[in-house]
Amino acid sequence: MWRKRLRFALAVFGLALIGVVAYTVRPREERAAAPPLQRLDPKATVETHGGTAIQLKGTQQDLLVEFEKQVTYEDGQTWLTGVKINVDNRGGRNFVVTGDKAQIGKNRSSFDVAGHVKLQASDGLVAHSDKASYTETEKLVRAPGPVTFSSGRMSGTGVGFTFDEQRNTLWLLDQAKVDFAADGEAQPMNVTAGAAGFARTDRYMRFERGVHLVREGQVIDATEAMVYLFPDRDEPDRIELRGNAKVTGGAGMGSLRSMVAHDLNLDYREDGRTLQQATLAGQAAIQLAAEDGSAGQRVAGEFMDMLLAPDGSLSSLTSRDAVVVTLPATRDTPARTIRSTALSAKGAEGQGLTAMSFDEGVEYREAATKKHGTRSARARTLEAKLAPGSGALQEATFNGGFRFDDGPMHATSDKAVYQIAEGRLKLQPVPQGKPAAPQIADDTVTIDAESIDVTLSPRKMVASGNVKSLLQPTKKGAAASTANRPGLLGDSDPVNVLADALTYEEESRKGVYTGKAQLFQGDTTIRGAAITLDESKGDLSATGAVFTSLVIVDATAPAGSKPTSTIVQAGSFVYSDQTRQAVYETQVHMNGAQGDLRAGKIALFLDKEQNSLQRLEANGLVSATVDKRLTTGASLNYVAADEKYIMQGAPVKMIDADCQETTGKTLTFFKSSARVIVDGNEEVRTQTKGGGKCPQTPPD
Repeated sequence: MWRKRLRFALAVFGLALIGVVAYTVRPREERAAAPPLQRLDPKATVETHGGTAIQLKGTQQDLLVEFEKQVTYEDGQTWLTGVKINVDNRGGRNFVVTGDKAQIGKNRSSFDVAGHVKLQASDGLVAHSDKASYTETEKLVRAPGPVTFSSGRMSGTGVGFTFDEQRNTLWLLDQAKVDFAADGEAQPMNVTAGAAGFARTDRYMRFERGVHLVREGQVIDATEAMVYLFPDRDEPDRIELRGNAKVTGGAGMGSLRSMVAHDLNLDYREDGRTLQQATLAGQAAIQLAAEDGSAGQRVAGEFMDMLLAPDGSLSSLTSRDAVVVTLPATRDTPARTIRSTALSAKGAEGQGLTAMSFDEGVEYREAATKKHGTRSARARTLEAKLAPGSGALQEATFNGGFRFDDGPMHATSDKAVYQIAEGRLKLQPVPQGKPAAPQIADDTVTIDAESIDVTLSPRKMVASGNVKSLLQPTKKGAAASTANRPGLLGDSDPVNVLADALTYEEESRKGVYTGKAQLFQGDTTIRGAAITLDESKGDLSATGAVFTSLVIVDATAPAGSKPTSTIVQAGSFVYSDQTRQAVYETQVHMNGAQGDLRAGKIALFLDKEQNSLQRLEANGLVSATVDKRLTTGASLNYVAADEKYIMQGAPVKMIDADCQETTGKTLTFFKSSARVIVDGNEEVRTQTKGGGKCPQTPPD
């Protein structure tokens, strides 16, 4: 059996061997030649059509380069066409660079891509340019020419572009323009600058070399700017401006119309549009709008910080160094300017600033109007109250070394309140022992008191507490017409008036001194419960326990003799400059060159040119003691030219030094003369020594 099987296997092997030999020795077939390879560049040493290069970092893919064609030269340079560079896992992000062709650096450490270059990141960033390069060691993509980009609602253009894959930042190196499209509540924003950078992970943008930003009607300009974005959206959380910063208009700013400073920081609320805080440094200034939209307050200073309420109205403001606040003119008030070293202001939602506190070196200035000239004030501090909404200045309280100038009028005090709407200035009492008691002065008068309340236009004044008034000598010329001093007083010497209180009105030019009033000028003295000085007519009056000591010139006295004082006590005193009459009433007692007179009323008639007595009239239980002669009657007329006394009554009675009594209806006698005329009959009496004892003169 086994032999049969062996013979069968040998037969099969022999047949197979014959077949192989036959196939081997058969005639060869001619094969068609392959077509020649089309060279990309005859100078290339290696050419590849289509391919992929993968670069690993450990076991992870780091770089994937896909291309349509590859050419390598003897110097080691390699060019790719139809290139696509995939960079993986750069800070959790991937990005792809595509282009028409690319040059590969040694060990694939750099790529230079040209022609329709596109950078696309996994988080939405897309950039286009004509040329770009990538360096593995720097992890940077650079595009030297014009570039466009977009990322979400943001897009932009520029010249020169870099993308840092490690920091996830991009830069537009020149002619940068960045736009944010509207998205829901987020409004559009447009920025132009010399250069712009966007740190996408750290959520901020930086603009350099002249920034111009527009958003919701708001215009922002500066040399440089940093815009910090919210973590979850491309809306500004904070903007920092450096160099020639300016912000104008826009929503979310309330009454803030503009802000300027060398440096300026803006902090926004959660909506990214409503301004919450602003900090300004270096020649800072803000412009507010009035309720009607016109220009309102302007605040300037070297440094400024302010907080805004949710409605955009200012809730607080501080400023220091060279502070200037300008309050514009309104229909009822002129423009005002306040300067100081420091400012602190407060406000309320919907009302704006309602109070301002100025400190150190306060200077207040009020513009001239048709009714008054420029007004100014100085003090150490100033507390200002502002009208809610309009911000108009209502009241100003000055403290420390206050001085107020209104034309020729000057007011000084330690503390003063200026009520703007009423045009009223209140000089406040000074604590005991402190200097600078309230004082008001002009070219004609100086008034000191414990407190002075003055309405400025037309001038009305109320002074109280130890009032001291000094009326300056009358000036010749135009100034003399501003105050008509009573002719009873001299023009060359000042007049002092003391009282507990004073009221004065400019329109009537009348001053009323009350409470132990006293007037002094040289030898002239007037005292009473009240003294009234009328500068429009030149009249003078006094009431209540009046005492006057007047210098009445005796026209009959020898030349060069000193005038004697005429002393009068009465219930009231009235002097009229027009009639040149001085009238005393109520228990009048007069003692002077004319004798010792008592009456219910005495009227002195003075010369038109000088204070010399022309005549005198007395009425009401008149008594006259002249040269030791006592004469009583109902009325008395005295003529100074011939020193003649005419007494009338029913009857008139005269008692001479010898106690001889003469009576009649009319009695005329002469000073220093024995002549007496009774009822028209002249009698000559010769005074004799001795005689009986005369009755005493009745008491006052």
